[in-house]
Amino acid sequence: MAIETQIQERLIPSADSWPPDDTEESVLGIDLHQETITNTRVGINGAALLYRVPEQPLPWRATSQLVLLGCKRPNGTAYRTMPDVFVFPRPIDPFRGSFSLKVDGPPLLIIEVLSESTAAVDLDLKAGKGYSYARAGVSEYLTLDPTGGMLDEGIRAWRLQDGIYQPWEADGQGRWQSKQISVAIALEGMAVAIYTQDGRRMLREGEAEVERARERQLREQAEQGREQAEAEVVRLRRLLEERRQ
Repeated sequence: MAIETQIQERLIPSADSWPPDDTEESVLGIDLHQETITNTRVGINGAALLYRVPEQPLPWRATSQLVLLGCKRPNGTAYRTMPDVFVFPRPIDPFRGSFSLKVDGPPLLIIEVLSESTAAVDLDLKAGKGYSYARAGVSEYLTLDPTGGMLDEGIRAWRLQDGIYQPWEADGQGRWQSKQISVAIALEGMAVAIYTQDGRRMLREGEAEVERARERQLREQAEQGREQAEAEVVRLRRLLEERRQ
């Protein structure tokens, strides 16, 4: 593919310019890019709520596009990255704007949503983010292309084995089941889908509001039915009293 050819033919400079540091501008993409990031994070965090043991903290927490410090380039220089989605095995302070490998340890899972400007770096296991995340000790690394323009398969992923990323294949249902958290990740058309181990798909952005509106409507209908039933009971009791008299 064109992206892979670009990676293979590119000469890696000796200066500390490759891969370039992430910036707030560089991580932005088209609306579909941001929608995919949001739905991935929302789905993963929703699953954590389902798996939470009462009176215990969340088993994991995903955040997105915040600074992760401590990664290194192949030449050993510091690499400032802002993963699209990354997951830690514990709750995250909502007021934090950055994380570091030294303080927080490596994320369990990093997910990058490909764009034309970042795909070469994201897919590069020899000198790009794949190299840096493996060296950082990130157990699972997954890349998503909801457009299908850069990856025919839509998802390409790896697991860390002996410090090197090895291919992480989809299961029989076309889902990438994580070994680090109890979710599976898939693409359905251009929409990312997050599944629990029992096959439940987590709601995407907007679907939760629709579901809440439906539940509210059902509650209102149930309340209206209860009131009508109570009114009917009162009517029948009154009618019975009238007949007795």
